[in-house]
Amino acid sequence: MIRRDFIKTNGLVCLSAILGVFPGCSLPYEYSPYDNEVKSKFRNLTAKNLDKIKIINNNEAFKFAFITDTHTFYDEFNNAVTALNKRDDIDFVIHGGDLTLSALHKEFTWFNEIIAKLNVPFFTVIGNHDYLSNGERLYHTSFGENNYTFTYKGCKFVMFDNIVWERKNTDPDFDWFNENLKNDGSADLVIPVSHIPPYSDQYNGEDSILNQILENNNIKLSIHGHTHSFYHGKKYGKTDFLVGGDIADNHYQVITIDNGNYSIENIAF
Repeated sequence: MIRRDFIKTNGLVCLSAILGVFPGCSLPYEYSPYDNEVKSKFRNLTAKNLDKIKIINNNEAFKFAFITDTHTFYDEFNNAVTALNKRDDIDFVIHGGDLTLSALHKEFTWFNEIIAKLNVPFFTVIGNHDYLSNGERLYHTSFGENNYTFTYKGCKFVMFDNIVWERKNTDPDFDWFNENLKNDGSADLVIPVSHIPPYSDQYNGEDSILNQILENNNIKLSIHGHTHSFYHGKKYGKTDFLVGGDIADNHYQVITIDNGNYSIENIAF
């Protein structure tokens, strides 16, 4: 979907307004794509979506969907939302990061306009592309804290910002990650979600601190994006990795959680 903002007056493109020939013809343009002003309806979206789901303590089976790396594939993104809205068995959707390509204000706006069409709540993690430009500030304003958790029907989700390079080569908050992966016995399953898998760039595979934390906490399933190709399986150790392809792959994943177990479907749309 190509975004074209043509403003016409009396059948003529209003270029004259730019030139100042006809002062009565105005254009609702933005002054800069680097603007940091976020509309109120697109602020604090994580908290707003948490309010939409009932934090149920029973351990009934449920399903959620996973999409990732939407970047500027707006046609495919719209198609994915349409496909998900046709289902009546999805409790919420998780987005695995790289909401944008260049982290521009307009890209965040387009993302939020599309995902707002979902019939169910959604939750996000930040991707490396979302750190570009003023992206971290825009992400924080739009969604809230980069690291957060929530528990739903006996499953604890640990949403973690694991970007390294685009955050000026500073380490993510691994102490927070390790502490929040611990299960106090109230959850049947703990699932971390972060953008970059430990076997991809920015990490060094089996020996990476990210992978060691997963292994030390006996994590069964870890969910990621970033590689732009679908993968489900074990690279090393005990942890299963689910990595979604980018949205242009025209697939999404549905994960069923049932009494501490899970199953995964890779579905074309």
